[in-house]
Amino acid sequence: MDISRILPMQYPLITSWQWQANAFAILANYPQTEPWIMNHFIQLQLTSNPGSSYVDFYRTPTFEFCPWLFHQHLKRGTVRFFNKDICSFFVDCINLNNYIYGVFDQAYFVQGHDRLPHDLFIYGYDLERRVFHVADFTFNDKYSFAEVAFKQLEKAYHAIEGRDDWLYLGKGGLSLISFTDSLGYEFNIANVAAQLEGFLTGHNCFEKSREMTYRTNPCVFGLEVYSKLIEDVIKIHDKQQEADYRPFHVLCDHKTLMLRRIPFLEQHGYLKPDSGILEGYRSIENDALLCRNLLIKYLMTNQSSIIEKIISNIEKIRKEEEEQIESMLSKLVIV
Repeated sequence: MDISRILPMQYPLITSWQWQANAFAILANYPQTEPWIMNHFIQLQLTSNPGSSYVDFYRTPTFEFCPWLFHQHLKRGTVRFFNKDICSFFVDCINLNNYIYGVFDQAYFVQGHDRLPHDLFIYGYDLERRVFHVADFTFNDKYSFAEVAFKQLEKAYHAIEGRDDWLYLGKGGLSLISFTDSLGYEFNIANVAAQLEGFLTGHNCFEKSREMTYRTNPCVFGLEVYSKLIEDVIKIHDKQQEADYRPFHVLCDHKTLMLRRIPFLEQHGYLKPDSGILEGYRSIENDALLCRNLLIKYLMTNQSSIIEKIISNIEKIRKEEEEQIESMLSKLVIV
């Protein structure tokens, strides 16, 4: 057995949510996965929850449906049947090239919490030092890599019971994720066009495959996300809703991927070059970043004038993105 092993990880391009960051941290090691990434993560979805709104890319579950990732989901009872020593089980899984994703009570290794059930991604171990290599948002308030002692992780795993194990909308358990190149993927420009059109109209072009995803509360899509965000910002100002910068972080990640997607389409002959769309999206990305930073500033100052600036910038983003997507659709080369 190896004394230590670390599976390939790179700092991910997008870091809005744990499951996306984990997937991108794996896929970033394999250039052949780029066509799949560029074919997805185009449509935005806002889900209306009591007291808050949840914004994400349209949620085709990445681990389950990415052709480059082999996903095995195990109940906790199944894991106990295989090996009651959870650390030994994790080491064996890593030796079989599996990343591990599950919910742990991170109060056992993150100071300042009595209880902290949170998802964690494990990608390596060191038997001599008795530590696991892990990734999460809880260590530095941003997606980061860290080490957790075997004893701490064991306690954190066994402390999760019942509803604390909320992974996959309450299914719980552990996911084992490994990279596979057995299937491959063929880029589909018609799929990109359909998602862009859906972004403009607020229509979810994946409605016909809804049974492949999780049930959600009422949602809006595409440009309609911006209208709902303005409503939320007004509620934040009126103290009807808690301020949350995370939806704006998703907007920033969306623009980051669009800035990667536009050169990809041009280089592969799917988009007429020198269209000016790239420059337009750089401006949109700056405005999205400004919205996020302004909301963080509002959290610290409660200045009403900041809310007005956020609303003005959201309106600007909506107008500019509508123009750029219309331009992109007119210049796509569907082959």
